[in-house]
Amino acid sequence: MERRERGADPDGDDGSGKLGIQSVEIGMQLLATLVEHAFDHPPPMLKTLAAQAGMPAAKAHRYIVSLMRSRLVERDALTGRYRLGPMARLIGLRAVQSLDVVRLGAGRLPAISADLGFSVTLSVWAPEGPTVVANETVRRPITIGTRLGEVMPIVTSATGQVFGAWLPETLTRAQIAREIANGAQDQLEGLFARVRRTGLGVSAGGLNPTINALSAPILDTDGRLLAALSSLGPVEQFDVHVDGPLAARLKHHAAALSRALRPAAPGHARVHGERDG
Repeated sequence: MERRERGADPDGDDGSGKLGIQSVEIGMQLLATLVEHAFDHPPPMLKTLAAQAGMPAAKAHRYIVSLMRSRLVERDALTGRYRLGPMARLIGLRAVQSLDVVRLGAGRLPAISADLGFSVTLSVWAPEGPTVVANETVRRPITIGTRLGEVMPIVTSATGQVFGAWLPETLTRAQIAREIANGAQDQLEGLFARVRRTGLGVSAGGLNPTINALSAPILDTDGRLLAALSSLGPVEQFDVHVDGPLAARLKHHAAALSRALRPAAPGHARVHGERDG
């Protein structure tokens, strides 16, 4: 237990009548600082985390050791830098899966997959980027699907294009910059405008030369993006034409999910704001 300043309540009463454990709160403060650096390449050093958390490096190190033992933080053995650990990633995934859009959408994926005849996924925006939180894989001679927790690129995946088209640029800029040269970022506005106009992200062998994919947005009452409903299949069988029957069925299912979520969306299920402009 950390030593308290003279006059502090040893039971951790913050004045509200509720007791707490100061050492846990300090550890979470350090973890929150690490979350802010989740996109940093390379990840932060201990001195950076300690300075931003407002504590001496020696004190921060003690807490980091405990966070590592809890698998909330992990340390790169070669660089000595820190990043979120597997338990932190699992907590984030479970938190996302508790959202209305995920619970409702995941329950409908089997029926949607059966209607389309192809594998389908549901993805939401997480700290790492567009993340698959539910999936339904069609059994075929060659099974094509996506792993839970997989982070999709914004530029080359149909799923990512939906997030690039509907989310504010402030959220997506860092990931896009890692995917393409800075000089090419301005050219993406045409791609995202087309995605918004057609209502579909499209990947024709872009992420994998043997796989095609389509993705449609799930939106709240104000047109704000909640999630992306995507489908994928073999290039020789999966039609990616935005005016084709497969595209129409996918958009139909995404629109149905949007309508089903709208009564609960205000103040609860919204994830991110509509893209600026």
